[in-house]
Amino acid sequence: MLSLVVVADRKIRQTAAGDSCAGAGFGPGTRPTDLINRVFDGLQGQAVERYNWSIQSGDALYHPLSDLERIDRATNRPSRFPDGDIDAQAFIRVERQTLRKLPVSRDILFTIRVHLDPLNVLARHPERATLAASFAEQLLALDLAQLDYKGMTADRDRLVAFLNQMANAA
Repeated sequence: MLSLVVVADRKIRQTAAGDSCAGAGFGPGTRPTDLINRVFDGLQGQAVERYNWSIQSGDALYHPLSDLERIDRATNRPSRFPDGDIDAQAFIRVERQTLRKLPVSRDILFTIRVHLDPLNVLARHPERATLAASFAEQLLALDLAQLDYKGMTADRDRLVAFLNQMANAA
């Protein structure tokens, strides 16, 4: 098994909320940021895990965006699947993230494990109807700011239609 440790200099000594609150609805003084700060302050050495998901175009594990690219994605809302082939290009990205407050420094250790599978693997899953319908429902529940943050604004309806078709074919 290969392990890799990467230290992003710009993240060291940053506040926990400052690092994790780049998403939709977060910012200084907002309720979500206050909740995140409370969770981080309450860590007592135990590991806490959470899962995050998205649907992305392509199988790249690491695809950072510059600030300019993030702004473009949120304002121009380009399609992630410009040729329309969701079946061939869409991947389910699930991140297992852990947080732990280190006992001596009281710094917070953040780990992430990315799982990436083609979206079309759902078609072969025994519970594809339930899973595809659940994905579609979750996509429909995202507000505009969340869709912009995830880069799915232009493609949400096509993804939902694709997933509903998969759910109904079961």
